[in-house]
Amino acid sequence: MPSPIAHAVSGYVLARGLDPPKNHNLRPLAFYAVFVAIAADFDFIPQIIAGLATHRGFTHSFIFAIAFSLTLSRLVNSWVVIEYIRLFALTLIIYGSHLVLDFFTQGGSGIPLLWPMSNQTFQSAIPLFPAVHHSHGLFDSIHLLFLSFELTYTIVLLWGLSQWKTSKHKRKKKISNYE
Repeated sequence: MPSPIAHAVSGYVLARGLDPPKNHNLRPLAFYAVFVAIAADFDFIPQIIAGLATHRGFTHSFIFAIAFSLTLSRLVNSWVVIEYIRLFALTLIIYGSHLVLDFFTQGGSGIPLLWPMSNQTFQSAIPLFPAVHHSHGLFDSIHLLFLSFELTYTIVLLWGLSQWKTSKHKRKKKISNYE
């Protein structure tokens, strides 16, 4: 399963890539994006506190993603300069990125995308993320493949964002030269 790092970087890249408003301080947007991107995994807290098997549960469903995005966008909207519908869409896209990454992960039992209508779990037949073997302990060498993949994924995403932003800036500059 992707680590919080992969989820956070994905959320950050999506937030930066989806054109934040002009003259907007990007630091709060980046923190917001990272929080939203990892929020689905806060379902591990009841597991730690009470021993309940809740990870990759209802927080990994479409209904929860929509409810979470509606609620959080409404709460945060009074503090930001982004219109509500745009903030909701951004929140839903970033939260949805978490579900997509977990869907494409090897191992595990999948995610309950259609909860509460169905408890069936879904998982891609073509995994893009290697499995994590928690039972081997935190510092086992088996995690080198996973860590290498995560590092490569992070570098590629951040490099891609940088290239996209640079090319977008060049296109805008080229257009303004013709005007």
